[in-house]
Amino acid sequence: MGCVSCRHNTLPQRANTAPAPLFQIRRGYRARWNDLAFSEDSGHSRTLYIAHRGGARAAQLAAAEFAIFRVLGPASPVNPAGLARELTWQEYW
Repeated sequence: MGCVSCRHNTLPQRANTAPAPLFQIRRGYRARWNDLAFSEDSGHSRTLYIAHRGGARAAQLAAAEFAIFRVLGPASPVNPAGLARELTWQEYW
């Protein structure tokens, strides 16, 4: 049961300060490797893996790890971080 006079979900107000703006930055990246296209699903192909990470490099690394596992298998000596750095990532949106 809720308490009518409780204000658990409110933030303290600071005097003479403007509210902070909220920004959302979205970027997409494309690359190709061994007949695999790394990109946001454009509706023309089937999505096999989606990497949502806190930063672009982390998402690119996750995509490289998945691609290596899918194409070469779990025993592959290919370094995912090295592959992610070597790919030519094209930014879009």
